[in-house]
Amino acid sequence: MDEMVVTWLTQGPLPNVTPYVTYGLSKDSLRWTAKATTTSWKDQGSHGYIRYTHRATMTKMIAGDVYYYKVGSSQDMSDVYHFKQPDPSKELRAAIFGDLSVYKGMPTINQLIDATHNDHFDVIIHIGDIAYDLHDDEGDRGDAYMKAIQPFAAYVPYMVFAGNHESDTHFNQIVNRFTMPKNGVYDNNLFWSFDYGFVHFIALNSEYYAEKMTKEANAQYKWLQDDLSKNKLKWTIVMFHRPWYCSTRSAGGCDDPTDMLSRKGTNDLPGLEKLLKDYKVDMVFYGHKHTYERMWPIYDKVGYKSGDAGHIKNAKAPVYILTGSAGCHTHEGPSDTTPQSFSASRLGQYGYTRLKVYNSTHISTYFVDTDDKVGNFLDRFYLEKD
Repeated sequence: MDEMVVTWLTQGPLPNVTPYVTYGLSKDSLRWTAKATTTSWKDQGSHGYIRYTHRATMTKMIAGDVYYYKVGSSQDMSDVYHFKQPDPSKELRAAIFGDLSVYKGMPTINQLIDATHNDHFDVIIHIGDIAYDLHDDEGDRGDAYMKAIQPFAAYVPYMVFAGNHESDTHFNQIVNRFTMPKNGVYDNNLFWSFDYGFVHFIALNSEYYAEKMTKEANAQYKWLQDDLSKNKLKWTIVMFHRPWYCSTRSAGGCDDPTDMLSRKGTNDLPGLEKLLKDYKVDMVFYGHKHTYERMWPIYDKVGYKSGDAGHIKNAKAPVYILTGSAGCHTHEGPSDTTPQSFSASRLGQYGYTRLKVYNSTHISTYFVDTDDKVGNFLDRFYLEKD
């Protein structure tokens, strides 16, 4: 983990100049330079505006060191930002959420900014449905969202993958605005994995199933099987957008046939749930439903309920957490429906989930209530294994 990619966007070309990042160990001494590659791409709105994405890779980074950087060209440079190079030997601290926009999402965005600048995160993971929507208003809504999150996304890795609102334009925006690990089949940000300390993270694209993209879904399945078989880390966390288990009943709830495709599969589409169980995946995060709910360990609709729901040891199946209430145009509280038998905790507030990986035997999560200005911690949960 000795590299860091910085990605930025301009609304016009940079003729006759080379975009680059300059960086160093002091904001007054940016000693090193890395050239960027530029991709031009067309928004799929009625005007077909062209934007330019620039990507530069900073190399030979030392874990735990703080680096300062700025991006641009000889025409103009950005402000100076900084980040701490991830240190896999330390505890991992992550923010995980889905379904966030500027509209009704600013309390969450502001608390993410504050927490970032108080050094509370090593990575921030957005599990689909970004900006509502990145492509709206000829892409201007996506630009506004990216500007709003820049005060945290310029300081810690901001990891993303697709939800249903990204598939509306054939994934055009998420493919071109971001840079994720290039270890999937297609290297296009839609599914990927990475290691951090004791954890192997896997991001999957549930929209292949919703859109009946049989070729891509099968390629992802084969890649996932291979990825899981090679994983040697103690903890495995899988993430995708559409939920398999929850108590909400909005838009068909979690029994919606479209959402179930990735779990159970069809003759043409391979189901994923058995694979996650067979390879002993520990936790699964998803969004799509705009609420928060944590499930007992569960497989094939059977919850393994034993002991304390807030502290589970040696779970017999993955623990699923629905964390789709970061803030957008609609919201559903837990009082709207009766909880399912496998439901362990439900909350109605806007907010996001924090994950902390202490070591090879202990993980904790808790929900941060961003309706509350101080961000109270709710639903503390511990997962332990031998």
